[in-house]
Amino acid sequence: MVSKKVLLWLFLGCIAIAMLVGIAAILLPSRFVSDEVMATIMLSGVYSFGGMIMVVISRKMKRTTRVGAIGFGISFLVFVTMIWFDRSISGDREDLVYKIGFISLVVGFVAAHRLLIVPLRMVNTIGVVCKIGALVTAGLTGAMLILLLLTLGFWDWGSLHSKLIWVGMLLSAGTSIAAGAIAMFGPKPGDDEPGLLSGSIEVSLVCPRCSNQISAKSNQESRCEHCRLKVRVEVEEPRCRCGYLLYQLESDTCPECGRAIDPNDRWDAETKLNP
Repeated sequence: MVSKKVLLWLFLGCIAIAMLVGIAAILLPSRFVSDEVMATIMLSGVYSFGGMIMVVISRKMKRTTRVGAIGFGISFLVFVTMIWFDRSISGDREDLVYKIGFISLVVGFVAAHRLLIVPLRMVNTIGVVCKIGALVTAGLTGAMLILLLLTLGFWDWGSLHSKLIWVGMLLSAGTSIAAGAIAMFGPKPGDDEPGLLSGSIEVSLVCPRCSNQISAKSNQESRCEHCRLKVRVEVEEPRCRCGYLLYQLESDTCPECGRAIDPNDRWDAETKLNP
């Protein structure tokens, strides 16, 4: 299994190569670089950038990640094939090949959208509605596009079909942006749980410069009385990645999001505050 780091460097390398070759193609006379080569370079750069985004946002949704990667991979191969062999493929075969490419691209986009939206944590009703709306509208719009491509092809869409597609895309984009904004700037899970150490507590430590005993307050700047070294002790209570406070947690999973919790992060007041 290829690691995320390797994939990120691979995609970054493809983008760099596409960029350098593209610059060379622009600067060199047109006879040195054909239109097919230029189009392939541009397409490779775009798909590599999309691949980097997929790797970054992919988490534990392995099936969705796999579906998205397959969809984008098939569409890339189809479009590269049509760039180089468009003249030898004509008629119904050409229409079929393009349908396969665009349907695969739609599947890839829907999967990538799901990878982006599903992990967002919402704590209010508006956020939940926006998140559900984004997932539903994106899925329905993708399904409608695929159905139209299978039944009507590219050029036989009616006015109603086009309007429904545009409405679906706008609703999906709007609700996705709203869900992302609420998740980023809105309240986070656990914000209403101050915890036991929400304020400063007394912390005793030895000055690393002069070995003098220091009595400081957590999460505030203090100074050693002997050598005036500035020190700051950060104290943070264990919380799940979703923000849930893990005080006196008996389960081995987070009750908020279901993630597995390391035993070292499950703590209680008696053992931690009074050792």
